[in-house]
Amino acid sequence: MVRSNKPNVRLYECVECSSSTQQESEVCEQGAYPVYGANGIVGYLDDYNTEGEAVYIIKDGSGVGTVSYVTGKCSATGTLNTLQAKDGYSLQYLYYLLKVFNFEPYKTGMAIPHIYFKDYGKAKVFCPSYTEQLQYARLLSAIDSKLSVEKNTLRNLSLQKQYLLRQMFI
Repeated sequence: MVRSNKPNVRLYECVECSSSTQQESEVCEQGAYPVYGANGIVGYLDDYNTEGEAVYIIKDGSGVGTVSYVTGKCSATGTLNTLQAKDGYSLQYLYYLLKVFNFEPYKTGMAIPHIYFKDYGKAKVFCPSYTEQLQYARLLSAIDSKLSVEKNTLRNLSLQKQYLLRQMFI
C-alpha cells in the first residue's frame, strides 16, 4: 500500500480556538496556577481558564506563530491563542505539526505582525488515524526528552570546562 501523506483536513476541523482577555499587568508573583504569555510563564493567579492540555500560539508581535504545549491547570494572556483538540485528534500530535507549520502566509500587519485563526485555521494539514497520531506524538515526545537530557549534559559540561579553565590560572 502506498501512502500519500497529503493534507487531508482543515486545521479548524481538528481544534477549537479561544483567546483570553487576561493582561500581564493583572497577574501576580504568587498564586496557585501559572499564567503564560509570549515569553513563557509571566505570573500566577488563583484561578485558571485552561484545564488538561492546550497549545498556545503567539498571535501578535515579534514571536508571532511560536507554539508551546502546556498541561494542567493554567491560563494564557491575550497575546496567545489557545487551541484544544476536538474528539478524534491528538493535541500533542497537532502541537508537533504546528511547530513546523508555516505561518508566514497568514501574517498581517507591518509594524506589529498578527495571525488570525480564522485565516490559518483554513489551512489543510496531514492528519492520519488517531492511533497513528498517538504513535507520532509518543515518538516525537521521546526525541524531545532525549534532546532535553543531552542539552542539559552539554550545559553541565560547559560549566565544568569553565570552572577547570579558571582553576588553571589561579
